Amino acid sequence: MSLPENVVKNILGIKKKYFEYRSSREGEEFERERRKHEGEVKKILSREVLRNLDETSLLTLANNLYAFMWWTKKEWLVDYWIKGAGGIEKLRESLEKLLYSDRSLVDRFDSFRKNVKGVGVAMITEMLAYFNPKIYGIWNKKVKKALLKLGITQTGESFNINKISINKLTGEQYEAIIETLKEIAKLLRDDKYLPDPDLLDVHYFLFYFTEILTPEGDSEDEEYGHEDVVNMILEIGKGLGFDVLREVPLAIGTRVDAIWSARIGNLGELKYVFEVHIKGDINSLLVNLMKASQDPTVQKIVAVAVENELERIKREASTLRALSDKMLYWDIREVSKVHELIEELMSIMQRLGLTKI
Repeated sequence: MSLPENVVKNILGIKKKYFEYRSSREGEEFERERRKHEGEVKKILSREVLRNLDETSLLTLANNLYAFMWWTKKEWLVDYWIKGAGGIEKLRESLEKLLYSDRSLVDRFDSFRKNVKGVGVAMITEMLAYFNPKIYGIWNKKVKKALLKLGITQTGESFNINKISINKLTGEQYEAIIETLKEIAKLLRDDKYLPDPDLLDVHYFLFYFTEILTPEGDSEDEEYGHEDVVNMILEIGKGLGFDVLREVPLAIGTRVDAIWSARIGNLGELKYVFEVHIKGDINSLLVNLMKASQDPTVQKIVAVAVENELERIKREASTLRALSDKMLYWDIREVSKVHELIEELMSIMQRLGLTKI
């Protein structure tokens, strides 16, 4: 597919400023960091290393993905990926099929998503883009926002970008997105500055456009699944310096979605408990929070939901005295905003060289 004329005009109008930024000290350092991560990820995902995949290799992979730049204890992530795949050997097999199978990208992508739980779209597509940036691109919230701001509302034959989920991407949608990114790459070609752009260069361009040239807040209301929201809460906690845990048993018959914990001097361990509710019955959420509130180390219990569901939870919780002192309510849209702000903070710190992955 060809990009609309107005989109071509927009991209060409930004191109010069993009090259100027890439040529600056900050831009060159950012590009060196990205290409260093590309080299590390290529090594880890090479056939030879992949055959002997272990926790150390996975830890190196996590250390080279911007999706997890603020995680201090990436060992937790590695353990979560292994459990989500059903063991390290199954994770290795799934990665090998994703990267080296002769099956179509659509089949490989969908199969990996189905068989490996807890590995999100942003991570998969970033990993693929580092593995081979000529044929794979990155899909995340910032990329979607950038495409829409450029005027790209359609990708492939029938996909409306507004309706493509950030977190529930299908292989067919991903394939169509890649074709759009390749069209942008063609427009970025320049004999002097960028004679052979790949899809990492396209991602850099989109990042520059939305985060540096025209930064602004998001107005889009993205629909999130339960796992997506829990992941954001965990990542926010890590960004704030807490230790985090998922699906934690706090009492008999009670398992909460997420916990932030910290050890503070003589006060001992302090915990903040989060339960995510998307829709449906709220009784189990309230029961879990009531039981969690009895733990003396728990400082606050937080119900996380969209605005109308939070109102339901508030009405029901108001009749339960056991929850009154510790109960807090967090709108999913605010969770998403905080998550993005922390991601942006870490990205800026990374570009400035204040932190290293």
